[in-house]
Amino acid sequence: MVAITKTCAASGKIFIIDDADQDFYLKMGVPLPTLCPEERRRRRFAHRNERNLYHRKCDLSGKSIISNFAPDSDFTVYEYSEWWSDKWDAKSYGRDFDFSRPFFDQFHELSKQVPELAMFVWNSENSNYCNYVGNVKDSYLIFGSVYSEACYYGSPYYSLNCVDTLVVRECQYCYECADSRKLYQCFYCQDCHSSDHLIFCFDLQGCSECIGCAGLRNKKYCVFNEQLSEEDYKKFKEKLNLCDTKTQKELRERLEDIKRRIPHRYMQSRQSENVSGNYVFQSKNAKNCYFTDRSEDTAYTMQVVDLKDCYDNNYTEENELCYEYLGGYQDQKLLFSKFCNKVSESLYSHSCFNSNHLFGCSGMRNASYCILNKQYSKEEYEVLVGKIIEHMNKMGEWGEFFPVSISPFGYNETVANEYFPLSKEDCVSRRYVWKEEDESNSYQGPRAEFSSNIEEVSDEILKQILTCEVSGKLYKLIPQELEFYRKMKLPIPRRAPNQRHQDRLAMRNPQELWNRHCAQCEAEIQTTYTPDRPEKVYCEKCYLTLVY
Repeated sequence: MVAITKTCAASGKIFIIDDADQDFYLKMGVPLPTLCPEERRRRRFAHRNERNLYHRKCDLSGKSIISNFAPDSDFTVYEYSEWWSDKWDAKSYGRDFDFSRPFFDQFHELSKQVPELAMFVWNSENSNYCNYVGNVKDSYLIFGSVYSEACYYGSPYYSLNCVDTLVVRECQYCYECADSRKLYQCFYCQDCHSSDHLIFCFDLQGCSECIGCAGLRNKKYCVFNEQLSEEDYKKFKEKLNLCDTKTQKELRERLEDIKRRIPHRYMQSRQSENVSGNYVFQSKNAKNCYFTDRSEDTAYTMQVVDLKDCYDNNYTEENELCYEYLGGYQDQKLLFSKFCNKVSESLYSHSCFNSNHLFGCSGMRNASYCILNKQYSKEEYEVLVGKIIEHMNKMGEWGEFFPVSISPFGYNETVANEYFPLSKEDCVSRRYVWKEEDESNSYQGPRAEFSSNIEEVSDEILKQILTCEVSGKLYKLIPQELEFYRKMKLPIPRRAPNQRHQDRLAMRNPQELWNRHCAQCEAEIQTTYTPDRPEKVYCEKCYLTLVY
């Protein structure tokens, strides 16, 4: 096939649909996309509110609950145990398809009436303030996480006792670490792997006891990329006071200087073949993918694990033949859907479980052959789905994910605003919903004045209100995190949790590829380092020759 050049209907950006893409769309029986990969991702992300939590009432029991749906939301919200109970039946909300109206309008009306889960929390214990998590225990304000314990603020996976993280996997006793794996007792690190006792490090692998280092492999007792004796290293570390703001500033500046001088690998990847994007591990034939693990024949994915033959999937695991899908896991041939689990051969569905052959359904469990939550026979279903697709084609809806305009959340509540930020004015002009902040009930109690030295901070701080030095937002400490800071001899953070999250996001490269030339051999490469950035970016061959 000949590659097709298209213009994104949203951004006007030119994008290419190559022969592999065309083969996939043909196999899935869907039209070619009208939006570029970035705008498709924005549209999906606008349906996921991770971090904005509210106190509200359960619409079934009246019980006070925590939810990512605001109290003034016009969606029906049930607490977890009530949602999974037999007190209601999703099929009772079923309705006929109206061929005089757009499908998305009808789905939007249905989804506002069918109860929503207050929070997406599975098999977890003592983790009430977490969202989109599974198998977590004794944790607080972690999001999109699985199999983690005693973790606070961030997105840890398979981790223990970690605080303030951004996509760390298999880590223990780590603080302010981003996009790292298999670390033990590491602080202020990014892109590090299989290492321990690192402080302010970048892109280290197989290293131990290093401070202010970047780009090292299998090193020990290094400071600012210089090799020290064990004795000299221990003397340097013993004098290091991470509670001192002057010391922290110096460490950051020295590390940034080293990062500017060393070569950078064009992408973070291990044990992978024929991949592009960034942070792609143990994968094969993965194109323009980010934070993608153990996946094959995939494209345009982010934060996924164990996918096969999937395009445009985010925050999901163990799927096959899924397209334009957000959240949930263990799905097969699920298209244009979100937050489903163990659902197959279905389209345009939301929060459905253990079901198959659904079209435009919400909140269904153990169901088959339903359209807009109404039950049909197999024969009726197949005929009606064909007619609906034809109708959607005429309306310009078929092949498109749910519009941002029918998201249950304000654009600024969702992860879309983290990766594709917009002002309120921009949202209004695009007809996106904007969620106004309600400051009327903010607690205005005693503000904390505290020492930078953790040894001088008493338990009294747990009763006080802290003010973010950047945003002015109010926040509090919990006893578990105070204990962590004391144990690790770390300072009390002077920025609110959401601001710290924004700071970690700002450390990342964009999730987009640019054409550059290797700084060593001039070979053409695709990388997340924009062409105007000053770093020396190396291709795989040159980088491996240099560092191994």
